[in-house]
This record gives sequence, structure tokens and C-alpha cells, in this order.
Amino acid sequence: MSAIARSASLAATRSSFSGSRKQLATKKVARTTRSVTARAEVQEIHMPALSSTMTEGKIVSWLKGEGDAISKGDAVVVVESDKADMDVESFFDGYLAVIAVEDGEMATVGAPIAYVATTEAEFEQAKAMAAAASGAAP
Repeated sequence: MSAIARSASLAATRSSFSGSRKQLATKKVARTTRSVTARAEVQEIHMPALSSTMTEGKIVSWLKGEGDAISKGDAVVVVESDKADMDVESFFDGYLAVIAVEDGEMATVGAPIAYVATTEAEFEQAKAMAAAASGAAP
């Protein structure tokens, strides 16, 4: 079969739509604008599960101190698991407001070990959260 015959054959099997592209165009919908407000809030840094068998971890040392500015990806603390010592990075931008678990202390996986404030004005809120969490612990 020649190239011309193949081309004619393909043209015959294509869509039978004979209208213009304007008929295919979708209708434009007017969208309302939405106001998004970013709320500043205190975030918790939790004891991570560094292995599938880890149930608790020991804080070896804090690489940042209370009041230090931190960014996403900054190494904040060194945690000892049942297998190795690992740096734990922050998932938040802000200030390390309160360290809830000091060097050498143990914490269960998922427990808050520190609090990150978005602004310096939230330090008191972070301290209150840490006090409430430590008061609820047995």
C-alpha cells in the first residue's frame, strides 16, 4: 500500500466531526476569588520512628537551642534508636520555642519532643502547650 493510499485510509477512519474548533471549545466559567489567610500556629516536633522496631528513642543532643531560628530541612536533634544515631530534621520554619525532652532523656515514638513557633510572639503559647503535655504524661 502506498503512502498516499495509507493517508487517505487514515483520513477516512478519523472522527466524523465536521464542525469548527469553536464548537468544541468549552464554556468559560467565571470564578470567584478566594481569600486565603495563613494562620500562625505552634507546631510539634515528634519523636520519629527511625526503624520499624523502634518504640522509643533517646535524645543524644540538641543541635539547635531554644529561641534559635530554624528552617525546613535543618537538622535539629540527634536521636539514638535501637540501631543507630540519626539527625532529625525540622518540617517547619520558625523558632525552636520549647525543648520538651532534654539531652539524655527517653521519649516514646510519636511523643512531642519540641515545639516550633512561627513567630516570637507565640513562645508563651508553646510553653503552655509543653506544660500541658508534660502534665498529662504519667
